[in-house]
Amino acid sequence: MKYILSILFLISITLFAQVELPRLSPNATVTQKIGYTNISVEYCRPSVHNRKIWGDLVPYNKVWRTGANEATVIQFSTDVTIEGNKIPAGRYSLFTIPNEKEWIIILNKVDKQWGSYNYKEDQDLIRFKVVPKENEFVESLMFYFSDITQNSTQLNIAWEKIKVSFKIEVDVLNQAYQKIKEGLANTKADDWQSYAASANFAADNNVYLDEALNWVDKAISIGENYYPYFVKAKILFMQNKLKEALNFINKTREIGRKEKNYEFFVSQVDMLEKEIKAKL
Repeated sequence: MKYILSILFLISITLFAQVELPRLSPNATVTQKIGYTNISVEYCRPSVHNRKIWGDLVPYNKVWRTGANEATVIQFSTDVTIEGNKIPAGRYSLFTIPNEKEWIIILNKVDKQWGSYNYKEDQDLIRFKVVPKENEFVESLMFYFSDITQNSTQLNIAWEKIKVSFKIEVDVLNQAYQKIKEGLANTKADDWQSYAASANFAADNNVYLDEALNWVDKAISIGENYYPYFVKAKILFMQNKLKEALNFINKTREIGRKEKNYEFFVSQVDMLEKEIKAKL
């Protein structure tokens, strides 16, 4: 009889293990794209449930998985910089060591771990410190991105009434330069738009202006259109070549008057001309 009961118990456990039940701390993923770089965080969201969190459920001065179930994972599709630390593209476990006055943020090279039970410090890629701040109450642990710019974002970890944050930066301008070089090397012979757009990007960001002049001259040589002349005026303005810039503003107007869509672009030409004349 005991043997039969044991068999029935094992069968019931096996059946139960095959049933997928909802997690008390559900999985979540948050993503953000900065330039060409995809940043994602995969984690599980424990809830407060009227419990004391800091210094109790989450002990101080001990490595925490920064979530529940599996260790939290952060992934970068290109190289990034975090708080001054160069981070190669890849997937990393994100652990923390909370404390009342400061937290240690850890990126660990082993990206598939259950909790922090098998965590090994010698596999850490970086450690850095951040200061926790008081925050509005958050019932379920939350990662979110904020302060998004063209080349950076802030990653925030908020739970209960505490929030910690750190900055992630991407070298977007250098990445864009590489993309431009690759793109222009393979562009069609009559594609003046790619040359003009690349030169305009350089002018807007005040980078690689000498090469941008070559790109926009190529656009001008391919076909008669007012836009490349306008872009050249912007580049010359950025180089403080004001009289030359004004000449190309006039050329923009001369060619633009012959094109029906120019009327929608006049305000930008007027604005640039005003900026040039203000510096003459």
